[in-house]
Amino acid sequence: MASHSRSPVRRAKDLALEFLGGAAVIPALINYLRDRPIPHKAWMALLRAHCVGNGRLSDMLDGTIRVLRPAQAPTDATGLLGHFTAADQRRIADAIARDGFYVFDRRMPEVLCAEIEAFALRTPAMIDGEMEQTTDLVSYEPQNPKGHLYKIREQDSAECDAIQSLMADQALLAIAETYLGTKTVVGGIDTWWSTAYGNGPSDTAAQAYHFDFDAPPRWLKLFVYVTPVNPENGPHTYVKGSHRRGLSANKELLSRGYVRIPDKEIENAFGPESCLELTGERGTTFIADTRGFHKGKHPRSGHRLISQLIYCSALFNNHAPRPPKLKNVSPALQAAMKKAASVYSRYR
Repeated sequence: MASHSRSPVRRAKDLALEFLGGAAVIPALINYLRDRPIPHKAWMALLRAHCVGNGRLSDMLDGTIRVLRPAQAPTDATGLLGHFTAADQRRIADAIARDGFYVFDRRMPEVLCAEIEAFALRTPAMIDGEMEQTTDLVSYEPQNPKGHLYKIREQDSAECDAIQSLMADQALLAIAETYLGTKTVVGGIDTWWSTAYGNGPSDTAAQAYHFDFDAPPRWLKLFVYVTPVNPENGPHTYVKGSHRRGLSANKELLSRGYVRIPDKEIENAFGPESCLELTGERGTTFIADTRGFHKGKHPRSGHRLISQLIYCSALFNNHAPRPPKLKNVSPALQAAMKKAASVYSRYR
């Protein structure tokens, strides 16, 4: 890869952006303590600092949070995917640290997937390109898609009993906390259909390579394939190892900011062998550090339904507005909230 040296003026500008990102931690933290979202300007400052410094400020902030709010010592936990000892949790966390993701051996129960699919078919959603709208929602018709992506509002997903079962899963939460190394919160829920709409990938539907910056400084995302996913209907594609900070391959790509990256440039930077398509049967579940480069491949046929949770390590967990307080809480989620109220503070 060609060297991209920077002029003294550019280096000074980058240092200034990192400084402003550091200063943005203060209003972000204040708003968290006041039970408010991160100010957009503060989030943008943290993002710019992350990009120009190749993740340096994010790592520094992450290290500070680990000291201020250390994770509990791991203990055995049981969830929808089975029993995980403390050693199992450490092994999975180490695999994520190495590769950026981990695919679980077991799949989510059929009954849970069937319930989420039925919910997603009857619940109106936002079509890609109109993600800010809250009215005129559209029901997904598998035989007549009208957009690349149908995203169900978080407030609706959070009321689904099956998704609440995912939220309440103590084993998945323990694995996330082991990896993040700090007290962890559920920072977001997403459920969406990806369709074979149009002639190619859509940027607004995240079908080109990118990195996420949902919950600075660090987070994990849980992905559940509610429908079977093969190479033709939109597998999640992850660039193995690209989540690690300080990589020379990341430096120039991140310096461009929060943009989409062409496939060829990702392959040139990391090697085509690093670009892994994650396929699987219904219920296939994996967890990923989406600071790494990834995309949802544009389906050439059929569709893909995913349910996703975000686990966050930060004192301030997301820059997006909170959904309304839950109206209906399942017994499983009630028990989880009673055990660790702070984990579910976004939904209380």
